[in-house]
Amino acid sequence: MKKVWGGLGLMTLLAFSAVAASGFSDDATTFKRAVVAPLYDASKEVTIEGTIQSVVKKPTVGMMLGEHLMLATSKGTVDAHVGGLVTLRPDLLPVSIDESVKVVGVMATINHREVFLVRTVEAGGKTTQIRDAHGFFIRPGAKERVAQTSLKEGAR
Repeated sequence: MKKVWGGLGLMTLLAFSAVAASGFSDDATTFKRAVVAPLYDASKEVTIEGTIQSVVKKPTVGMMLGEHLMLATSKGTVDAHVGGLVTLRPDLLPVSIDESVKVVGVMATINHREVFLVRTVEAGGKTTQIRDAHGFFIRPGAKERVAQTSLKEGAR
């Protein structure tokens, strides 16, 4: 009887292995792999001047996650993405409706929508850096933490 149960268990294990292996096949009809190209190209940076129509804190379906500034410009409305890191420190980007701003960044198409990836925002005489030159978000206070850490630890 033990041989029957052992054989039945082995057959069950083989059946599950065959089903699991077919799920990992490289068949192009089974899996569609998305290739994500870099969106931020610093050589294509432009400056846009406009007035803030609204600040979108909770994006709708199809929009990039994070905050958006809807800007009224001479060429129409621009969706300027400033990301979610700005909401961590509201004093970092104190902007208000009807305020004139100057943003530097790159226009990109994401989910079939035009969005302006903001690198810097100039408002009220203050310039706030949102992304670095490669398009990566800058965490608020990151430079200060790095400077404090290197002072505490000393040279290595």
